[in-house]
Amino acid sequence: MSDRDLARALFEPRAVALVGASGDAVKNTARPLRYLKAHGFKGLVLPINPGRREVLGEPAWPDLRAAAEAAADAGGAIDHVYIMVPADAVPAVIADCARAHVPLATIYSDGFAEVGDDGFQFQEEMVETARAGGTRIVGPNSMGVVNVRAGLAMTTNAALEAPKLIPGPFAVVSQSGTALGALLSRGQARGFGFSKLVSIGNEADLSVGEIIDMLIDDADTGAILLFLETIRHRDAFAAAARRAFRAGKPVIAYKLDRSEAGRQMAVSHSGALAGRARAADAFFRAHGIIRVDNLETLLELPFLVKERRPAAGRRVSVVTTTGGGAAMVVDRLGLAGVDFAPPPPPVINRMITLDLRIGEGPVIDLTMAGARPDVYGPVLKDLVASDDSDVVVPVVGSSAQFRPEVAVSPIIAEAKQGAKPVAVFCVPEAAESLKALAEAGIAGFRTPESCADAVRAYLDWRAPAAEMSPGADTKAAVEAATELLNRATTPNLDEVASLAVFQALGIASTPTRVVKGNEAVTGVEFPAAAKVLSADVPHKTEAGGVVLGIPDSAALRRAIAQIRERVRAAQPKAKIAGVLVQKMEKGVAEALVGYCLDPEAGPLVLLGAGGTLTELYDDAAVRLAPVDREAALAMIGEVKGLAPVLGYRNLPKGDAAALAAAVEAMASFAYIKGVAEAEINPLIVKQQGQGVAAVDGLIVLADG
Repeated sequence: MSDRDLARALFEPRAVALVGASGDAVKNTARPLRYLKAHGFKGLVLPINPGRREVLGEPAWPDLRAAAEAAADAGGAIDHVYIMVPADAVPAVIADCARAHVPLATIYSDGFAEVGDDGFQFQEEMVETARAGGTRIVGPNSMGVVNVRAGLAMTTNAALEAPKLIPGPFAVVSQSGTALGALLSRGQARGFGFSKLVSIGNEADLSVGEIIDMLIDDADTGAILLFLETIRHRDAFAAAARRAFRAGKPVIAYKLDRSEAGRQMAVSHSGALAGRARAADAFFRAHGIIRVDNLETLLELPFLVKERRPAAGRRVSVVTTTGGGAAMVVDRLGLAGVDFAPPPPPVINRMITLDLRIGEGPVIDLTMAGARPDVYGPVLKDLVASDDSDVVVPVVGSSAQFRPEVAVSPIIAEAKQGAKPVAVFCVPEAAESLKALAEAGIAGFRTPESCADAVRAYLDWRAPAAEMSPGADTKAAVEAATELLNRATTPNLDEVASLAVFQALGIASTPTRVVKGNEAVTGVEFPAAAKVLSADVPHKTEAGGVVLGIPDSAALRRAIAQIRERVRAAQPKAKIAGVLVQKMEKGVAEALVGYCLDPEAGPLVLLGAGGTLTELYDDAAVRLAPVDREAALAMIGEVKGLAPVLGYRNLPKGDAAALAAAVEAMASFAYIKGVAEAEINPLIVKQQGQGVAAVDGLIVLADG
């Protein structure tokens, strides 16, 4: 089946069968038939219910075979089946679909992978049956599919009770059926609509990425909105997002994962610091996907980015007729780290001519002038035309509620003429003004939070990162590291073995000696550090396995004895291979450089401030791995705790180039199979030109 045929079956089927359609109009399973009739679907609708000869006034068939024969008699074929029967009856219906050569089935039923391992196996077996017969599946747990212009309202979602659906340029793909209805109803209330909406459910077969691919080629869709609970089938998702960016169709994602509960599962600090939220951020950034934090923003941002490319900078011009309202947005934008552009010369000159004063703050305040047509419109025109900012944010006061023709007409006129995005925040409840903005294709916002979130999301938007492949030097380093990893006999490599792997990748480490027994230790450079050597003790400090600042040989002997005693008390089952002795390295800063294989986003590289308080500070930059040197340098600038490396307040600079090289080398674990986590903490960053030194290391191999 071609991609075009699949897209037609999904969005423009000639005939649909509703398996399990109820004759009781109040039941969920009666809704698809009611909605298809109410919203004007022109294709053939075939309810299937073995207990009825008719359903809601329509002829019914006992099974799919009979329905397929009826469709053939009418000169067509069933393109799409919506299955609404209990889970244990679904596989038989899927087998019927395969025998009847139905190209697509959407499954409303639950009781599959979401209920556990048995449900997952049940789901996989069903998908195998479907694929063997050439049938693709949407769901399970799908609330259906909507194509507004075609009247295809094949869904159980109560939002379709709306008497009329407003068509619009945005498509929705949602892993939550409830969220799909929420977006549809909220859009309708604002006076704008959607092209197509898909409840994807479990993604047992057809994935978010495949649906995005279909929507890229859809002439009615200008932007694609995603409501995500997780990232599945990431390679297809990434490829589709990149193609959407090339096609000029922004992909905007709202993802549920801001909770930090998942941190407890990671062995290394890196895995904990990356977390689900940062991992998803890195995935979206790498593939040109815009991420929003608020559900409202998912609805309101599309007009800001439709037919646009990422901004060149992070500069915002704010103009207002209400100082207090503007302060709400400015406060939020300031927290997001945007830059406020000063008034450009044409605005300054215009205000001087009109004998109006511009304050010193980040807002062009026209409160005293109000919405005068000889002031407001021309100032907006100057701001939209200026190269000094990347976004213009007009904040409109009470006139937005009571005089929309005065409040937003100048904004619409000037915004439609300029190439710069305009984000309008209406301070009062102003339905008519927001509707007028939406009809004009201009982004209007009901809250300062969603306005600031949208502007921040647009300014954070980046083109997809270049897809990388290893060069000759990297290949050689990866081969050397892989050879060392293949010798591992435990899932956690101890520090000596880990530092050897990092050394093979090109990350220098401090000279280390291993004390295995009670032998005399000579030739040590003091002050020294001593640490337990054990693959079973990834966090040495917590187990009492570290002593720093050891001044002499006598103190070293005592420290070694103390370390063994403390670790045995803290972790009696840990196998202690010895005690490491190193000289105390000095540098400008301590960094954490880590790698982890995230189950959703894939390989990640992380850079943070190092030391024992790493997780407490929660100060890290994360990217999808591998990365190049330029990206690694950018990561250094994002970590507040590494500001000394860049010469903060004229302090001596650290070796940023060597640190970036270490980040790039750590990211090359993405080319090595079987590594779950890897970390250097701390990596001592010496003064500029003196390099870096790995002091402590950890590598965790993946299961299997």
